[in-house]
Amino acid sequence: MSTTHPPVRVGVIGAGWGAGLHLEGYRRTDGVVLAAITSRTPSTAEQLAHDYGVERVVDNVEELIELVDVVSVATPPDAHLAPTLAAIAADKHVLCDKPLALDAAEAATILAAADAADIRHATGFIWRLDPSLTCLREELRRGTIGTVREVHSTCALGVPVMPHNWMYERSHGGGALMQHGSHVIDRVRWLLDCEIAKVSGRLHHDVKDVERGPEFHNVREAFTWSIRPGAEAAPAGPRVPVDADSGYEFVGETADGVRVRFWEAWHLLGRHDDRVVVYGDRGTLEWTGGAGVRLLRSRHEPESLYEGSAASGANTPQETGWRLWGQLADTFLASIRGEPSHAPTLEDGWQVMRVIDAVRRSDTSGCWETV
Repeated sequence: MSTTHPPVRVGVIGAGWGAGLHLEGYRRTDGVVLAAITSRTPSTAEQLAHDYGVERVVDNVEELIELVDVVSVATPPDAHLAPTLAAIAADKHVLCDKPLALDAAEAATILAAADAADIRHATGFIWRLDPSLTCLREELRRGTIGTVREVHSTCALGVPVMPHNWMYERSHGGGALMQHGSHVIDRVRWLLDCEIAKVSGRLHHDVKDVERGPEFHNVREAFTWSIRPGAEAAPAGPRVPVDADSGYEFVGETADGVRVRFWEAWHLLGRHDDRVVVYGDRGTLEWTGGAGVRLLRSRHEPESLYEGSAASGANTPQETGWRLWGQLADTFLASIRGEPSHAPTLEDGWQVMRVIDAVRRSDTSGCWETV
């Protein structure tokens, strides 16, 4: 006999690029009412409310929390802590985007509050929902390549340098390691089902300053402005210093002795999908966004285990991102209904922040750092 659940009322904090992804994800999920949205820029919130059929645009976080069952935090990382803690204190279920906080200490504060409350929680690690990566994880659990020895994760976005926006400011949670790096760190720890225990690495600062440009509310607007017709020939404007990293590289080791290597660059020439290669003592599994999963073994032809992919790494088509956010919203709401769920949680967000903090410490010390 089926049980009918009352609609879940969702409120979204923020009105930028991330907020659009959250709203699209919930819109694709049954049993959801988009009840409220709030932003520091009311006009942008009004536009998103119109586009997605949100019932109310409210003036502040406190008013939004009173109207909903679920609070979805889609602001830049420096604006995650206060609204997430406020929602938890009001016993609301919370989905907070990644990276969870500015550092591991803030993330631990959020997680401790959530653990003390009777709520369900999630964070925005959508790549776990990619079917080709799920295939890769299942093959590892099956022992297809024997004992795992090493994992390499690489990504070259090859995107143009943008005008100034918060993604270039460390104090706001910008930079390659925080932004896409949080995804790829979670991806590896999820694939291996084990935490990274120590790291040694450095951050790259290939971009020292950028053009000021106009004021942007949405990171996507900054990207679009950088590739507008005639942008290359336009007169250069005033420059603004950049203190966030534009790439990183680090090696590490998991708690059970698997070696890991990570490399990413935002602006180096070329455009390549994410790639994850897992080396075992009886073979190698290779995932490339957009191409699927291959099994490589000595004296054997490469074997395709998953043709193509629902995703294509860092260069994700918009429809793919929407679909993955819909899947995340669906599995998160399943947890709220008391059903089995595989949504990444705030604990996953905290574990990733611990790795990021350790890489930053290593960049400063030049030494191995314990996570």
